[in-house]
Amino acid sequence: MANELVTVRKLIENSVERYGNKDFCRYIQKGEIKVKSYRQFLDDCLSVCRYINSIASEKMNIAFIGKTSYEYVTSLTGMIFSGNTVVPFSPDITPEEAARLFDDADIRMLFCEDEFIGKAKEISDLYGGIKETVSLGDAEWFDGIFKKYSDISYEYLSEKDCKPDDCALIIYTSGTTGKRKGVMLSNRNLAANSSYEAYSMDNDDVSFSVLPMHHVFCYACDVLKTVYDGGTLCLNGEMVNLYKNILIFEPTIMRIVPSLCKSILTKIKISEKRHPELSKRQAAELVVGKNFRRMIAGSAFLSGAVIDDFEKYGIIARQGYGMSECSPRITTSDFSDNMKYSNGVLLGTDDVRVVDGEIQVKGPSVMLGYYKRPDETAEAFTVDGYLRTGDLGYIKGRHVFLTGRKKNLVILSNGENISPEEIENKFADEAIVKDVIVKAEGDSLVAEIYPDCLYAKSVGIKDIDAVLSDIIDSVNGRLSSDRQIHYYIIRETPFLRTSTGKIIRENFYYKEN
Repeated sequence: MANELVTVRKLIENSVERYGNKDFCRYIQKGEIKVKSYRQFLDDCLSVCRYINSIASEKMNIAFIGKTSYEYVTSLTGMIFSGNTVVPFSPDITPEEAARLFDDADIRMLFCEDEFIGKAKEISDLYGGIKETVSLGDAEWFDGIFKKYSDISYEYLSEKDCKPDDCALIIYTSGTTGKRKGVMLSNRNLAANSSYEAYSMDNDDVSFSVLPMHHVFCYACDVLKTVYDGGTLCLNGEMVNLYKNILIFEPTIMRIVPSLCKSILTKIKISEKRHPELSKRQAAELVVGKNFRRMIAGSAFLSGAVIDDFEKYGIIARQGYGMSECSPRITTSDFSDNMKYSNGVLLGTDDVRVVDGEIQVKGPSVMLGYYKRPDETAEAFTVDGYLRTGDLGYIKGRHVFLTGRKKNLVILSNGENISPEEIENKFADEAIVKDVIVKAEGDSLVAEIYPDCLYAKSVGIKDIDAVLSDIIDSVNGRLSSDRQIHYYIIRETPFLRTSTGKIIRENFYYKEN
């Protein structure tokens, strides 16, 4: 069956045949929980598709700016149905950056929510290639679109040719190196990467979506994988409402980034401290609800100590691994105890190998290439067609273990190659260390640490510097002499991050005390 699901539309239609009127999406609108079935979701996506094709006379690259909502999900999916190429952008993007990327992406039409119409005008003033700007209205506006274009008289507008291998989505990489490239993903890429069997949600699973939907990690993992597995998706919306909404929806599973994962764990520990009369599980339920049992972490390293800590509260946390260029999954979480500290188990849909320490991937999940960058696309692939991920690691059984990034390797004067991530990961078990970056200054390794002051206060730590000094000594005791940290700096402000939570490594610097 999975081999037949060559487009996003076919994937969703297949699930509608299996799940029909089952709840697909729950979300909060004007203080009330709204529910959409699988069948209604498909109908709404088709309505958006028909609306777009009624105003777009030819296929084009369409920019999309908006916040995560049911309307956002149906709009993005409907755009993919329409055969046009969708280019989603963060709501936080500046007009200057948007104009630069619009030019790079050859944007001809812009869809945005009402609250971004002012920003849309600024972008249009800076970039003259936009033929039309469509201001998406409120829920009532969408209800009108859903109702009008569900009429059979508009059916012909959703029957346009949508080829599996045409570019459906362009995702601009998050820019951890300061240079953003447009990753071209096809319908086949997205469908293949969501229709694997290595991990499937249970029939009663309720997924809680908290990450930005304009990233393929959230769209493919939360939306498309939930569709394929027949689960129910709850949309959080604004991040500020996370802890309120998680108690309202009471989900069973959540996909998350490790930085947020650690924050949730800290909140659970604070709950436990405030309520000594409760069991560990009961203290956790005050934070995440009574049904929560699984957590999938991606985009960065999740420490073994965090995994073990969550298990004490009846929550199984595991890692997955991927990149936008792979739509995005290369592995998925393995919720068994088999190699639970790995970076996940291979999907089985793509061929994955390790050459000279680098993980390489070939198969239906791998991107078409970088938009308008033939030379960089060629450099990204081996002669025999494998994508060079740039990630260092190894495969044991069918589990992947990451050790670092090729581009971050530190080369000392003696020729020794050191992966800073391997050293940084040794701090991951320390609750007081919120973030750490290791870099070379000459032949000395320096750590810049951003402490978790909230945690320190909750457990009565007054001298953070002294505690960090002891931690440095402990870490150095587990490192060979050429990998030891010579000195550290306490950072007073958080590291700058991408919208998926990755630290922008090039943007930090050291100041000696």
